[in-house]
Amino acid sequence: MAKFCMQAEAVMNNSKPAYLIASSILPEGHASLQAYAQAAQPVFQAHGAEVLMVGTSAQEIEKLEGSWPDTDARLSLIRFPSMQHLKDCFSSEAYKAIKHLRTDIIETNFTVAVD
Repeated sequence: MAKFCMQAEAVMNNSKPAYLIASSILPEGHASLQAYAQAAQPVFQAHGAEVLMVGTSAQEIEKLEGSWPDTDARLSLIRFPSMQHLKDCFSSEAYKAIKHLRTDIIETNFTVAVD
């Protein structure tokens, strides 16, 4: 039901959802990302984000085609109501202030925005 409501809202607002797709390198024994997760949650929620999948060390990636750069790479997927919501979130002062809680601990493989 929530998915339908989000899609209906996007149609009424003439916008479509956008997705933040991020791959990070999570080497065995890396420091905890709990502080980042706790700080990021309200920032993402303020921009209407819905976390669909969070890359963790337990996540299994099965490559079907192409190349996957690192066996420690994991994938996260976050849906926003629109590309503008995603861009506003990622460029917000609130997010910039906490981003280091992630980047100081792990390496980003890639981050892309798709609508």
